[in-house]
Amino acid sequence: MGNQTTTALKNMRNFINLLKPKSSPVDLDPILKVIPELEQLNSYSLSGIQVLKKLYSLGQDVVNRKIPGDFVECGVCNGGSAAAIASALGNTERKVWLYDSFRGMPATREIDGSEAAKYVGRCVGAEEKVREAMRIVHFPEESCIIRKGWFENTFNEPLPRAVSILHIDADWYDSVMLSLKTFYERVADGGVIIIDDFGHWEGCREAFYDFIAQRGLKPLLERFGHTQAFWVKGRVHNREFTHRWDIP
Repeated sequence: MGNQTTTALKNMRNFINLLKPKSSPVDLDPILKVIPELEQLNSYSLSGIQVLKKLYSLGQDVVNRKIPGDFVECGVCNGGSAAAIASALGNTERKVWLYDSFRGMPATREIDGSEAAKYVGRCVGAEEKVREAMRIVHFPEESCIIRKGWFENTFNEPLPRAVSILHIDADWYDSVMLSLKTFYERVADGGVIIIDDFGHWEGCREAFYDFIAQRGLKPLLERFGHTQAFWVKGRVHNREFTHRWDIP
């Protein structure tokens, strides 16, 4: 009886060991591998340093997987997030397309939530601050295209042919929906779509749900922070990240 109990305990321990992560501590937290300039970008962003680090790692992931296309950001403010992602793309000859009115947050509708109207006109960014942020990360000025104006106007100008990263930080339903309708088809298979306000603003989240319902999409949605969400276009499972805490 004693030998049987001992054998059973050994088998149980072996089974538990099989479930333990096989990755090293560095593999479990690749987000720590960042450039020092990100700390300087914190003052150009409303999101915080941990979000900037994650955005940088998503940029690295696209480069490592050799996903073709430029980087597009809809809603730029002072450029902290844009520069964080651009810093990961620096030597790849990709262009950065940045869209913002630089006049603050636009008018809201009921679908945007009861608190949204209080923020109309707030979060006014400046084009020069954006360029400052890009200089901090040494991103080539000639590869940074800033489209100043409301989306309904600037989205009618020439657009990038292919997109590897689409970062939508546009808050309200109409802005998020227009961004998705304009750029989603241009995102390459394997490209990353980031929705910044998914957990913060009701209208943003409703736009996401309505868009994927209209297109019959079922993205494998990932979360980070209290509000950000992202998915990799065409990814249907995360089995290759078994035992990994952070999913690029």
